[in-house]
Amino acid sequence: MTKTGTAGAALAALLCLAAAGPAFAEDDVTLAIPALSLSFSSTYIAQDQGYWSKAGLAVKLVDIPGIGATNAVLAGSVDFANASGPTAIRAPARGQKLLSIAAIADRMVMETVLSKSAADAAGIDNSSDPAKKIHALRGKKMAVETVNSIVHGYLRYVARKGGVDPERDIAVSPMQPPAMLAALKTGAIDGFTMSMPWPLLPVHDGTAIRISSGPRGDTPELNPFAFTVIVTKPETCDKRPTVCQRLVSGIGQAFTYMHEHPQESLALLTKRLPAMDPAIFAEGFELQRISTPKTPHIEEASLTKAQDFMLATNMMTPEEKLASFKDIYTNKFADK
Repeated sequence: MTKTGTAGAALAALLCLAAAGPAFAEDDVTLAIPALSLSFSSTYIAQDQGYWSKAGLAVKLVDIPGIGATNAVLAGSVDFANASGPTAIRAPARGQKLLSIAAIADRMVMETVLSKSAADAAGIDNSSDPAKKIHALRGKKMAVETVNSIVHGYLRYVARKGGVDPERDIAVSPMQPPAMLAALKTGAIDGFTMSMPWPLLPVHDGTAIRISSGPRGDTPELNPFAFTVIVTKPETCDKRPTVCQRLVSGIGQAFTYMHEHPQESLALLTKRLPAMDPAIFAEGFELQRISTPKTPHIEEASLTKAQDFMLATNMMTPEEKLASFKDIYTNKFADK
């Protein structure tokens, strides 16, 4: 071959490589988020730090309230969702195929608060005996994000722990977190249960007291707990394993960033969540950070605690109890 021919062949090869693009062909996927909450800090950080886009994965975050996020996965309208561990267990227990591929939080990151006026009437404050504080929930109207969700489950669990019947003694109203704050101020509700940072706000401004806090150690018997996991349909990872691998890898990188760069993480998250007192926001993030594992590996013990929690709070029946979790989760992406 002539030198001209060799050069031409080399140029053609270079042009082919350029046309082939990056090492990863970019994939478009959707990831649902069920609430505006620090519970999903790792998702926001993975997106904002570009961990997914650098791996050729284009992740569109979609806000779908409550259980609707998981239902969207089951319906095929989104690819992945942040879901509570109880939801990830209950769906397969009821015959719906769902696979958990990454742990997001491994402790119960929930708090229940009661209005200052209701607390004063009951003669309690933040330092009161835990059982007496829980007893004050009797006859109250409480808000939760979604009925029969993990949020509602925590309220039920706390009530029963203090001898209060959550079905007969507490009225429950579903509403989104910003509405909870407004309703508490007008007296439309007496209190609410929610994840970070929402319960911190009324406690700090003096309009509520804290009844129970999972991350502060009021329910240690629940831990380790599959509080949040990433779920998808099993066939999604069967057909697109590299997509699942890159999605979980991005979450793992976000975990590392959260633990090693808390201040920088806070700066990213303040752009995502409503403006609030920096000290309150930092407190909420720290409670979430200590509840975030080092890796996305799912511990089976955390699923066991989540299922026991559902049985104790009537979120599932004894007949629905899973004898094994082997078909509903995998660590093959988390452990790579």
